[in-house]
Amino acid sequence: MEFRVLGPVEAVVDGRSVPLPAEKPRALLAVLLLSRNRVVPIHQLIAELWGEEPPDTAAKALQVYVSQLRKVIGADRLLTKPPGYSLRVDEGELDLDRFEQLVREGRERLAAGDAKAAAQELAQALDLWRGPALTEFDSEPFARDAGARLEESRFAAIEDRVEADLALGRHARLVSELEQLVAREPLRERPRGQLMLALYRSGRQADALELYRRTRETLVDELGIEPSPALQELEGAILRHDRSLQPGRRPPSADGSPAPPEERPSPKRRTALLALALVLAAAAAGAAALALTGGGSAGKGNGGNAELRTFVTKVENFLGQSHVGRREVSAAVNAAVQCKLTPHAAAVRLNGVQRNRQSLLQQIAALSVPSTEEALRASDLLQKAALASIAADGHYYDWLLGRSRCGPAPPNADLHAAWAADAEATRLKKAFLAVFNPLAGRFGQRAWRAAEF
Repeated sequence: MEFRVLGPVEAVVDGRSVPLPAEKPRALLAVLLLSRNRVVPIHQLIAELWGEEPPDTAAKALQVYVSQLRKVIGADRLLTKPPGYSLRVDEGELDLDRFEQLVREGRERLAAGDAKAAAQELAQALDLWRGPALTEFDSEPFARDAGARLEESRFAAIEDRVEADLALGRHARLVSELEQLVAREPLRERPRGQLMLALYRSGRQADALELYRRTRETLVDELGIEPSPALQELEGAILRHDRSLQPGRRPPSADGSPAPPEERPSPKRRTALLALALVLAAAAAGAAALALTGGGSAGKGNGGNAELRTFVTKVENFLGQSHVGRREVSAAVNAAVQCKLTPHAAAVRLNGVQRNRQSLLQQIAALSVPSTEEALRASDLLQKAALASIAADGHYYDWLLGRSRCGPAPPNADLHAAWAADAEATRLKKAFLAVFNPLAGRFGQRAWRAAEF
């Protein structure tokens, strides 16, 4: 059995695609695949498939869809587990799992300096895509946010593959592709920095500098911010014909993400990331202030209730994404302690997790916060908890970089700063959840624990 979500949803048996039922049962299969091997409550499935106003027959219809899917994929796959259903997917059976594994391995290869292997693995990951994900379910509530998250993962993998290709001296062939990426995502700095480098290496210094000028103009006009320090550093390197820009050398990073362990400038990069987070938090706080002074409409009649539900749903999506990162951070640190990974390899994994930080922080800043006391309080605490979590992860990252061998921390290890930062992050997460969980409970959402995100 094989399942595919990176494109039109498919179930494949013995190499042959099997016919799936109509749109709603197919949408149910997609929802369960995205939550594979976990129990999805019935009320959540109904909300995902019908939105805020499900028909009275939704529960009965859901049972029918489950029965239809079982006839196609087998009753031993789609299991009834109170309070809902769970889809069993074994290792290697879902294209999304294979994609994420290949991307993770490719990033580790890239951070370790093996650009050729990284380019191959990242290309293999991208080859699994057969088209945009979940677009066949545009009318379904679940598909918009889930599809956007999958597309973000795809775009980030493309950026990593481009970085590997640049390291291999393939700049000339990348110019056209990067121009398309920049046109598609004009506010992302990483592909703009990669295009600047590709143009420079192709003998087009003037075009590279003109691209920086347009980039600065776009960021100032659209967001009111200057280009990142990394992008500014890249412009300076181009102006002085810095030797680090030549193929085979490591140029200044233009994506704003933490550098790989071998470069060891993590405190500086983490400071830049925290600065970005503070800027985004300030923007979100400004939006909240606007709502309090009359700029928002939440809390007024049914429209306010709908806006509150949307706010809760978006925060739930953020917590779901953050849950994956939290799990990977814990697994990396524990692997170094248990000698399943070297400290260097564990730090590389943490570096990979940090690549998603900017996107997640932007999601928090972009939240439209209803002008209710609990929503505003939850938003403020979420921003503070996110900043504290980044600070704690940075301390563990630095600790791993400073270790020469795996195993438990020695008795004299200076981990007090990491433990203190971790405790502060936990305190803020608990404070956030004390406000958010009751709010989410009004709309049938789950209760979170501080250790889960």
